[in-house]
Amino acid sequence: MLAPMLKVTTAPYRRFCRTLSGKIGLVFVPMLYTKRIVKCPKSVIEPLYRISEERPIGVQLIGSDPIALKKTIEHLESYEFDVLDINAGCPSRRAVKLQEGGYILNNLNNLAKIINVATKHSSRPVSVKIRIGVYKPLNLQSLSRIINDSGLEFITVHGRTVKEKFDDSKLNLEFIRNLKEEVNIPIIGNGSIDSPQFAEHFLKYTRVDGLMIGRASIGNPEIFKQIGVFLEKKIILEHENTIPLFLERVKIYEKCIDEFINDGLKLKYPLEKYKFNELFRNAIWLTKGLKEATILRRLLSKASNLEQLKKVINQIKDGKFKAIPA
Repeated sequence: MLAPMLKVTTAPYRRFCRTLSGKIGLVFVPMLYTKRIVKCPKSVIEPLYRISEERPIGVQLIGSDPIALKKTIEHLESYEFDVLDINAGCPSRRAVKLQEGGYILNNLNNLAKIINVATKHSSRPVSVKIRIGVYKPLNLQSLSRIINDSGLEFITVHGRTVKEKFDDSKLNLEFIRNLKEEVNIPIIGNGSIDSPQFAEHFLKYTRVDGLMIGRASIGNPEIFKQIGVFLEKKIILEHENTIPLFLERVKIYEKCIDEFINDGLKLKYPLEKYKFNELFRNAIWLTKGLKEATILRRLLSKASNLEQLKKVINQIKDGKFKAIPA
């Protein structure tokens, strides 16, 4: 699965990953704030635009107000998607301050109430994404009891506490393994899965039913394919990057953007700005693994609009970037 990542897993990004990997079972729309949707229902128009074309796809909600959650679910009924996911793991300062996301794990009774609202009012299967705790691992028996009584379709567990955020040294596979032995629904493992070999280790050690990958896909959209091929055939497809490959991937990403926006997408700002923002950040990410990465990122970062960005990309294509001073 492709994890929901705010300002990352946009529609073009999801399409891009599927184009280059094809091994993704389920993708997710980045988390949507329930209170924002209740206040302004039109705020979902852009993030949910044409999502029916991407099925199977899930929509993730974040919020701790049961009433807002119920109203949001009712509003989403007109959209075609496959899974409703509840975010109970976001470690961002904003989420914690608003007592949402990972903060919810401070009180498992509140988690149970939110899950109950979602499963009761959603016509779609419901899942929840959690971390193993806030400051320390949760009580395994209490958590598993809530999960087993929840009516959830599956649960995704990120193997760190909220406080640990994305510290690779803190990944706790033992907790996920123990939780897997206690629950009666599928568990999806998440956290630091950045190679086919570690993906295999994660699966074998924890015995989870699937994997969710987020940050490792940034700059390497083929990681899903790499993992799939390794698990099926034990063949290692290394992440290769050269200037021609970089240019080809940028071209594919631009095509994904055009296919998405050329059918009537309406935004508060010009479509050209939308295209620039999408292509700009992904072009920088796609320099991953290039020996010239530092030079290219510096060059790309100077672009402030789509025209300038395309000029930079043409410079790279023509081999003129090597003259750029450090």
